[in-house]
Amino acid sequence: MKPFYSVLYLKSESISDEKIAVGMFLNTDRKPLFDYSENKLRAASKIIDSEVVDSVERLLRNVKKKVDSLSDDKNQKEAFDVNPFTHSYFDYLNRYSNNLILHSKPEENIGDFKLDDFDSLFKLLVDKNYGFVEKKDVTFRNQVEETLRASRVSERLDIKYRVPKNRVKSILRSHEVDYIGVNGKIYSGNVIDTTTDHYTIENKVYQIRALIDGLMELSDHFDLDKEGHHVVYFNEPKGIKQKDVIHDLTHDTTKLFKLKPWEMFEEEENEIEKAKVGKFSELFFR
Repeated sequence: MKPFYSVLYLKSESISDEKIAVGMFLNTDRKPLFDYSENKLRAASKIIDSEVVDSVERLLRNVKKKVDSLSDDKNQKEAFDVNPFTHSYFDYLNRYSNNLILHSKPEENIGDFKLDDFDSLFKLLVDKNYGFVEKKDVTFRNQVEETLRASRVSERLDIKYRVPKNRVKSILRSHEVDYIGVNGKIYSGNVIDTTTDHYTIENKVYQIRALIDGLMELSDHFDLDKEGHHVVYFNEPKGIKQKDVIHDLTHDTTKLFKLKPWEMFEEEENEIEKAKVGKFSELFFR
């Protein structure tokens, strides 16, 4: 078979004609290549239910693992001569994803392609920033995420999870928590960066209050401990107004969460490990 490519698209809605290019398959030199764009998926999560996008990403990740294993096989035949990469494979992906994944027809995308063409084709057809590593400043939020993902409890929690607004009625839009899990009660952690202005800090606190109200209502519905275990972490405030906000929040007896310096996360890590917390997404929304 002549070399060909197939672009994978994510539909914004199952009944809409809008679609977003998120991945690409290339078969050439008797080797299959596949990759998907995490950047495009992150962008898609702003207009598509984040649970749907997470599910699609897991599916694409499994496709990539399978393609990589076949590509490494020195005895690899033509990709569409090898199960499961038949012509009907991507049709199966479409059905499996509830018609949210589409693909361009391989027979319409035949050309004189080489393995080295993959990157340029991917940049042209899927993500122009493919392969570009942006140099990022090490911010407080970066440090928090790195610590969470490297922690002993990272496999027990949903990290950087977007709580869907259609499940938690107290929030006006899907709210991202730094971590969340459940076992008898909901465990959540939110981080406030106090190096920002005090208005931003106050707004973040209001959002967290609304989220926790909704999580408490959800807990009550599922017969869990309604109060839950909610922690809000902060770093060292830099300005007077920022310090005032944290001071007032510390002495606020109406707050429904614990307020702790980020340095105390290890204490919470021990608590989460001891409680054998499981992922919020798997227990509630599977």
